[in-house]
Formats: sequence, C-alpha cells, structure tokens
Amino acid sequence: MRHSVIIKDPIHDYIKVYEHERCLVDSAPLQRLRRVLQLPASQLVYPSATHTRFSHSLGVMHVAGVLAESIYSEGLERSEALRLHAVARLLGLLHDIGHGPFSHTFEDHVLLRYGLNHEVVGARILREHPETVRCFEKCVEKEFNVSVEQVSRAVEAPTMEAWPLRSRVGDHSESSLYYIIKGPYSADIVDYLLRDSYYTGAYYGLGLDWRRLAYHSRAVGDTVALEHKARDVLDHLLIARLYMFKTVYYHKTSRAFDRVLGDLLLKAEHALRIPEALEDPELYAELDDGYVLANPEVRKLEEARYVLRREVPYRLVYEVIQPLEKVSATLMKVGKSLLERIVGEAFARLTGLSDSSAVFVDSPRLPTNPMFEETEISILRPDGTIARTPIRETVAGLMPREVNFFRVYLHRRYSDYLEKLRAQVESLFGESPDLLRPFY
Repeated sequence: MRHSVIIKDPIHDYIKVYEHERCLVDSAPLQRLRRVLQLPASQLVYPSATHTRFSHSLGVMHVAGVLAESIYSEGLERSEALRLHAVARLLGLLHDIGHGPFSHTFEDHVLLRYGLNHEVVGARILREHPETVRCFEKCVEKEFNVSVEQVSRAVEAPTMEAWPLRSRVGDHSESSLYYIIKGPYSADIVDYLLRDSYYTGAYYGLGLDWRRLAYHSRAVGDTVALEHKARDVLDHLLIARLYMFKTVYYHKTSRAFDRVLGDLLLKAEHALRIPEALEDPELYAELDDGYVLANPEVRKLEEARYVLRREVPYRLVYEVIQPLEKVSATLMKVGKSLLERIVGEAFARLTGLSDSSAVFVDSPRLPTNPMFEETEISILRPDGTIARTPIRETVAGLMPREVNFFRVYLHRRYSDYLEKLRAQVESLFGESPDLLRPFY
C-alpha cells in the first residue's frame, strides 16, 4: 500500500487512493457512479446538491479507513492491521456500486419490484463484471487474502448474521468490519451526513467530530463499541441524521419529484432495457441518470418534461404527523397501499373520474427512516462493561418524531378539486388521527 495518488475533496480535504484501489476506481462500474446523483430528487429543491455516488464512495472509503486504523490499532500484528484496514476501505469504496440511475428512486420504484436492492445488484456486479473480477484477481486477492466472492457477499449482507467475514485475527474478529460499513455510525452514514449537508446547505451534519468517534471506537469480541466519553458525538450524529431526513430527504417537494422519477422509470423500463440490464452487469454499467434522460423515447414522456423543466406536477393536499409507535415494515407497506386505495376511491367519488396518477400517498419507506431502526449501539462503560442501547432510547430516539409523516398529493391537472379532496381526506382521517396509527 505504498503507492498512492491523492484526490482533493471538499469534505475530507485529501483522499488517498492506493494502487489496488485505483484499478477498481477506474473500472466502468465505478466510473458510472460519476453520472449517478446522490440526491436526484433533492437537487430539484436544493440546486447545489449535484454531488454524485462516485464522490460519496470515495468518501466512505476514506472514513472506513480512518475507523479501521483506530479500531485495529491494538491487539494485532501490523500486517493483519494493515490487511483489515485495506479490506475496510474496499468495502467502503464498493458499497454503492449497484445503485441504478437516480439512486434510491431506482431502488424503490424498480429494483424492489424484482425482489432486489442496490446491494444485491452490487454483489452481482462484483462477481460477474469482467473488470471488477480482473481487479480482484490481479491486485487484491493474493495481497490481502480476501476474494471477490467474500467482498460481494459482504456488500449484500443485510444483517450481521449474513456477514461472511468472521475469522479470528489476533484479539479481534473480522466480524467487526460489519460495524465499520453498516453499523449505527458507519462510514457510509458519516460521509453522507457531511457531504449532503455541505452540498444542500442544510448544515445539520457539518461540524460533526466524526474522528472522535473513530478514536474512541474499540473492537470488543465480534462487535465495535464506542467509549462512553464520545457519546456526545454519537448524539450529534443521530440528531443530525434525523433532521437531514426531515428537512432534505423527506422534503415534500423532493418526495413529489421522487414519484415523478419513479413513474418515468416504470414507463421507460423496456425502452431502457432494464430487465436485461438486471441480468447483465456490463449492460447495467451503461445505466445512469444521463443515459435515461437522453433516451429519445424517455424524452417524449410527460414525466421527463416535468423533471427537465423543474415543474412540480403534484400539490400537497393533506399532511399529518403521527407519534412513533412500534410497527413492522410489512404492516406499514400494507397500510400505505390501502390508504392510497381509500384516497383514490374518495377522488373517484368526488370527480367521477378514474385516473391512477391523480393522487398518491407518501410515507417514509422502512428501514430508511431512522426512527424505525431496531439497531443497537454498544457503549463501552468506564468500568469496561458493555451496554447495548437501542437507537430508540438514545437522544435521537427521544426527539420529536417529525419524520413519521403521512401525506396525500393531488396531480395539478385536478387542482380545481384540491379543496374538496382535502375536505374529504380530513373527514376520513382528520377528526381521528388515531385511525392512521395502525398503518404505521
């Protein structure tokens, strides 16, 4: 890891890229991420939020390296510490390689319909794209004793139980890598809070002393624990994340454009050869934001005009904020579709019209909403014991629950019916908000 280049970055100042990483950085699947926006809907609300999945991936790699360097600073031979440091950086670099055009919008509206997510697709790309396979065979596997199969399985692992890297290394376990990449204060969360805050101008994440989190993180058994003295920084991270969701990610206009982009992708699914691309990593590597919007067939769509001209086709009819209750993802999914049907039927009764695009119901998708996470944080007490604390019981868990919302939108072509529909929806839900609670 002696040979490296440096990249100037507005968030982390300078980011090193080592020779074996450069092979992957220069590959088609990762270079594609230069053309995939981090916040494709939010940039239509926050004009400077034009940063990409590529810069984010470099940032996550950098933060993962700093976390690993601190976590593995004791109890390991230097060669093993350097290996784990290298593996952590690789996992950070590759964690988003499977994102499609328009990032999470593509995942929510397209991939989930196929029973996939960007992590599963990313694992397939790593295993099957000739460039990523060649990079691992040439630069990674022998030097760092980790295979493309292991890394791909780590990228797609949804839980600690599915994590493939578990070997004992000195006083530690490779399982601790999971917490660097997917834990409650992971490298991914740290970088997107800093980067999204900077580029949107919603500065909740700026000033986060994330290096203090790194300096006070310790590998304990199979987990990573945070020393109690750094709990204040953890609280800052969790609160910043909560308010970034409220202000940026769940902004009412961003969510309206997310729906527009989702409808566009669904209508253009076959013109873009998406079903084929999901089976062919080389074809998938051609999919990016520009590829979609430059397609002549896509340009004919009404939704493309809305996006290109920044026209908001939906108006907010109704919004209610619900107190957080313990719920399941399945119940929320069923509840949302049922509520959308109820509102659609109310619109049809009111207007005598049948149009599936007239109204839509929006509420945060699990587990994206941080207030629905069941993740536990391990806190290392001064006496050496470990306290496992659910996120719900942290400072963030006690904050007002502004991200737990329910919204109804109406297409602007039916604006004449807005007030009447609002009255209908309020009559259904407004007098007794508790009726909504089961759907959360």
